[in-house]
Amino acid sequence: MELMEALRTRRAVREFTHAPVEGPVIEALVAAAILAPSAMNLQPWAFAVVPGTARLRAFSDPIKQQVAAHLPADSPLAGHLADPRFEIFHGAPVLVVVCATDGGSQSAEDCCLAGESLMLAAHARGLGTCWIGLARPWLNLPAVKAELGIPAGLVPVAPIVVGHPQGRTAATARNDARIVWCR
Repeated sequence: MELMEALRTRRAVREFTHAPVEGPVIEALVAAAILAPSAMNLQPWAFAVVPGTARLRAFSDPIKQQVAAHLPADSPLAGHLADPRFEIFHGAPVLVVVCATDGGSQSAEDCCLAGESLMLAAHARGLGTCWIGLARPWLNLPAVKAELGIPAGLVPVAPIVVGHPQGRTAATARNDARIVWCR
């Protein structure tokens, strides 16, 4: 897939088939992710892989409760979180969490770049992805990191579900770019 086509056609996928994504495919996506640029080429990332639709589904309610406890009263997310049918991980078969390996000033941004590269590589393979920002605070809880086996020194930055899309995701409109030409 040509780069500009990938950029134009990649979508956040929120409906997945039950087909698994095999380990070698995840390894190939991670290999693409680590090609991302990083400040001073420090490459401050590690990847935690959490497989299993049922396992991810079981995490949905605790995450929704944790997020709801910290939402402003007028948040538009409240309705989603209260809906028992809403699953945080959208029924995906695997979660890949890009984690910062240190607290460096650019590490989180570098992990975001790696996450975008992973998402584009998945799209080029016909897979769907969705960045699950709501899960990040929960994934950073020490008890959750211990349960999942994420080393305490890693900081989850980019939780991304990966799976086989169930149909096509429609394009959403983009606003015109705001460009400020500086002198």
